[in-house]
Amino acid sequence: MVAYLSINHLGYCLLGLFAITAGSTSSLIDMHAALSGVFLQIFNHGLTAAALFYFVGLLEQRRGLRGINDFGGLMQRTPLLCGWMSIAMFSSLGLPGLNGFVGEFLIFKGSFATAASFTAVAVLGLLFTAVTFMRAMQALFSGPLAESCGGFSDLVRGEKFVIVPVTLLMFAIGISPQFIFNIFNATVVQMARLFA
Repeated sequence: MVAYLSINHLGYCLLGLFAITAGSTSSLIDMHAALSGVFLQIFNHGLTAAALFYFVGLLEQRRGLRGINDFGGLMQRTPLLCGWMSIAMFSSLGLPGLNGFVGEFLIFKGSFATAASFTAVAVLGLLFTAVTFMRAMQALFSGPLAESCGGFSDLVRGEKFVIVPVTLLMFAIGISPQFIFNIFNATVVQMARLFA
């Protein structure tokens, strides 16, 4: 599921690139927004997808399987794992305040002037992603505890050392993304001039 939803996020990047290259009618500000969104989305996707795949690996390590239907009621045994995994899922959804929101918003803002119909369809993709993640969270975390998950342990110290910094970076980018923009802003300006 995580791999398929990764394709969805990379589709947003293609939408932003399409808006930049296809539209001579778009303003330089829209081009900057779309291109900044693409750069940020690529970075954010790498961060969030890595976190989600790490959580899938933790689940597989503890259970031996990784299908959603192989689990259930994990919140009863592993509240920390479920909480941190929920943050990564919400980041992938593009929840405001987390890193996934900023890039997607800029892509949609920049591409709407050039490709409003494609942008509207892409926004519907967000709803599909939300439904998919909410169903996954419900299947994994709530309900009765699956018999095979009775021996699950919550996050151990080494796992927290991996998860906490990544999650803090998700919040930092979502709340104040300017430090990331400063890294690639010169490139965005040069590329926008090429397409203008």
